Amino acid sequence: MFGSFNDLPVHALVVHAAVIFVPASALLALAFLRPSWRMTLRWWIVAATAIATATVFVARESGERLKTALGDQIEGNVTGKVVDHHEELANQLQVWLLVMLAVVLVVALVLPRLGNPLAGGALAIVVAALAVIVIVMVARVGDEGSKARWNPDGSFDYSGEAR
Repeated sequence: MFGSFNDLPVHALVVHAAVIFVPASALLALAFLRPSWRMTLRWWIVAATAIATATVFVARESGERLKTALGDQIEGNVTGKVVDHHEELANQLQVWLLVMLAVVLVVALVLPRLGNPLAGGALAIVVAALAVIVIVMVARVGDEGSKARWNPDGSFDYSGEAR
């Protein structure tokens, strides 16, 4: 399931879903800062964060399969070190997404029961802070994954400009 699809690594396919759903869930969470949108957005944020968490899980699992398949080709070299750092960052992203999912679920459940608009604002700030963290983390994971694939030692200039 996580190995290949149509002779392509699943990881190369599913990372694009993570790159879409993680920022989408984070942007919805940032929109949660607007008081008039909170009640409408709360379950959308939960759903989007659940999907983002699932896509990152599949990306991590398929990445493990890809790393195992590449085995000796990357072990002990510069690419292997970059892949290891990419994997470490992806694990951190998964944890942050699980935290965010738990928080937005609790917030969605308690928001209608809050009588104080300041409490809703405080919860929105916590949700927004988590959104910023996951946006930064997905960018770091993606950057490291791109380096691993396209320029692990940083020696190639893709700008097309003459040096």
